[in-house]
Amino acid sequence: MQYFVPAWYKQGEWMENEQVWYRARTVTEFDDTVKQVQLFFRRHVAPFRIVLLGFSPNFRHFLHRQGVYHAPYWSCFDAMQGIAPRPMRTFSFHDLAWPDDVEFVYSPFAVLAMRGGEKFAQVEFAEDGNMFLVDMFQGGQRVCTNLYDDRGFVSCQIAYKDGVPVRRRYFDDGGTWKFAQYLTDGHVVINPASAWFLHGSGDSAKRVPYQRQRYDRLDDVIEEVLEDFLRDTAKDDVFTIAMDPQHSEVLDRALAGRPKVLSFFGRRMGERGLTTAGRRLLSSAACVVVDKEATAFGVCESMGSSTVPVRVITPYEARVEFGVSLHLHVQNVLVAVDSLAPELFDATIVSLANYVITRNHLARVCLFTRSAHYDEKISLLRRAQGALQRAGLDPEMASDRQGVSENGLPESDGTPVVFSVSQCVDELHVSRTIREQRVVVDLSPLPDQFLQISAMSTGIPQIAMRGTEYLEDGKNGRVIEDVSQLADAVDFYLGSVENFNEAQIASYELGGRFTSEELVKAWKEVIGIGQHAGAAARK
Repeated sequence: MQYFVPAWYKQGEWMENEQVWYRARTVTEFDDTVKQVQLFFRRHVAPFRIVLLGFSPNFRHFLHRQGVYHAPYWSCFDAMQGIAPRPMRTFSFHDLAWPDDVEFVYSPFAVLAMRGGEKFAQVEFAEDGNMFLVDMFQGGQRVCTNLYDDRGFVSCQIAYKDGVPVRRRYFDDGGTWKFAQYLTDGHVVINPASAWFLHGSGDSAKRVPYQRQRYDRLDDVIEEVLEDFLRDTAKDDVFTIAMDPQHSEVLDRALAGRPKVLSFFGRRMGERGLTTAGRRLLSSAACVVVDKEATAFGVCESMGSSTVPVRVITPYEARVEFGVSLHLHVQNVLVAVDSLAPELFDATIVSLANYVITRNHLARVCLFTRSAHYDEKISLLRRAQGALQRAGLDPEMASDRQGVSENGLPESDGTPVVFSVSQCVDELHVSRTIREQRVVVDLSPLPDQFLQISAMSTGIPQIAMRGTEYLEDGKNGRVIEDVSQLADAVDFYLGSVENFNEAQIASYELGGRFTSEELVKAWKEVIGIGQHAGAAARK
């Protein structure tokens, strides 16, 4: 059996990152574990189960968004709260017990419950339209937040004092509080009237008494319940762990002597690094899986002289897809800008602006960013306008006007808008955007992995300053040495359909290395390494 231990946490906390629907996500939900579970679930690579260590009352919605709703899982917090497996159900804030004199006010974002002319409660909804929390107020100040499980009950209540959260109390599905976490120092108190957690499921489920009445940290409770769960697993079962400091210490102790595959995801590794417990996990791993060569280099540096095998397995599979760029009346060039130094950003803007003015009036430039900041579009356009102005060019080429007059007719006079911005936080948005592009430019020191794979899958030529697994110079794109070569490289593909078609064919051929079939082969090799380590440990 394969067990996947994901790192689906809010930064620094043992809980999910569910948020209200009207706030744009600042980070994508996609990561290495999501893609691994999708691959194992859809391709039946091997029997598996997700081991969920964080508090995730909306986990069923998360699985549904990823297309793996029926993926098997074990939830540590369900066991801790004594919640038996049960299906998700539809429920409404109208099902809650409200005072008779409450009046509901429907705003464009949330539902307000008013009582005596004052705000009594505010009902919030997640991006799937499900109610997931209710804030309660007294005298205009928030006093508590009720977090609802998508199976139809209050799962956690956060109490506030002077507007600051001071306690989280967790409940079973019958409304009995099971344990409370005090946020001033993090200690946990178990309810003496319900001092047990759940082991197993269905008819075989049994209640196991907690070992203590008080714990110094929530980590200690999680570790105790996790170790109890591990008693039902075989010694040669393989645990694929998404490396994250949040759970490294717990897993280092709980999985000591167990076969482990460590999964490093470049974006998460860059944000959170490697702790001392993470290094201990690394030294005891059967195998390491990384998402790209650049991540492998960083991991190998951390490993030193270790002989643990490292395998590069992209979490994204390549597919043959077809864009619509050849059917558009303009030629779109997508330029990734997040990791560009200011000087390189300015030089790129000026180079492409001059190319449009002097060589190709049909070309348009889309500035690609992963940032979700509400003012990111305006900020990038202002930066582009500044670069254009300093170069003596018309800054209106990077205007934020839409190009449509008051009567709805396209503007025909004045400087055409050449530069636009596309904010693509998640991979779905990237895929939609990439279909309209003729060329993808990423001059970053480390090009965006999913952007490159998407371009390769859609047969779009790429231009970069370094070759990668997804870009071969002279085949599916060009590697340039300096930004002064950018205009010629772009024109090579925009000015010749033949060159574009050759790059498209090369892209599809290169993508054959990253199909789901190839990923399955790679993961079966990793599984074999883990099972061999488990067999060796039994001897």
